[in-house]
Amino acid sequence: MLKTILLNLLKFTLAAALIAWLLSSGKLDFKLLASLRDHPWAIICAIFLILINFFLISIRWKSILKARSSVEIPLSGMLKISWIGQFFSSVLPGSVSGDLVKILYVQKFDQTFSKQFLFASILIDRVMGLFGLILLVGINSLCFSEHILENAPAMEPLLKFNYILVLLIVLSVGIFMYWHHVIRSILLHFQSRFLAGLFSRIIGLWDDLVMIRSHMLKAIILSIFTQLIGVIIFWTLIYPFVIGKMDFVQALAFIPLGFMTLALPIAPSGLGVGHAIFQKLFEFSGIENGASLFNIYFVVTLLVNVLGVIPYLLSKRK
Repeated sequence: MLKTILLNLLKFTLAAALIAWLLSSGKLDFKLLASLRDHPWAIICAIFLILINFFLISIRWKSILKARSSVEIPLSGMLKISWIGQFFSSVLPGSVSGDLVKILYVQKFDQTFSKQFLFASILIDRVMGLFGLILLVGINSLCFSEHILENAPAMEPLLKFNYILVLLIVLSVGIFMYWHHVIRSILLHFQSRFLAGLFSRIIGLWDDLVMIRSHMLKAIILSIFTQLIGVIIFWTLIYPFVIGKMDFVQALAFIPLGFMTLALPIAPSGLGVGHAIFQKLFEFSGIENGASLFNIYFVVTLLVNVLGVIPYLLSKRK
């Protein structure tokens, strides 16, 4: 218990230190956030798109759960669970925190779900989200590399990094879809050598993941759409402040990379860490107030996510 408290205290201290450093260096300016009041339609559109994303994320996870579900899980119930998960992801360090809460809630609909399978479904849902993110940024980099480099030459190393990520994703999906038995054989080999109990659980988890693989294509397609909407939400909120300095294609080349860092269990909703990462990423396009721009996205999405406390309080499940 003490270890957990100290670890969380360390995470909040790190986030506070990053925020303090950005404020003292002038890279984080809350006046930009106040200026958002002059653009109400940007806020309205962003909130609408966030709710659309909740809907698509719920469909993605529901499609994965179908592999083992003995009943029809209502989409409204999945949407409520997703919103509750977003609430906990916002108030606890790391976005995976909400996923653990979602596991407890989804068993309400189907008691036959094992916790191991639910963990596997959450894992594959997260992985599909990551795959969609990388494929989105990779497709954009491949199709518009000339345009991006013409407007922001400093992004060349970033584009090369995007190409490597896409290649790794394609190889990973190929292995998982067509050579999963090879991975299982390797795990069985290790199980026979040492840590038999641990590898037995890993093999069980791997078998659950393999069973879900038929739903991967739909999950990846949905993930690309959800990640694209996520970038559009970000762009909608910052557009009034970057018009003439960068375009949507440039934003699509690096904003998804910043989103990846928000899943790290360092601080709630990427507080501090996301500000520092996006400050650096925006500098590739010659924009010096990236932390302030991310702060706009951070505050608006946080407010919507925190509203997940309403279905949480109305839920009868402890």
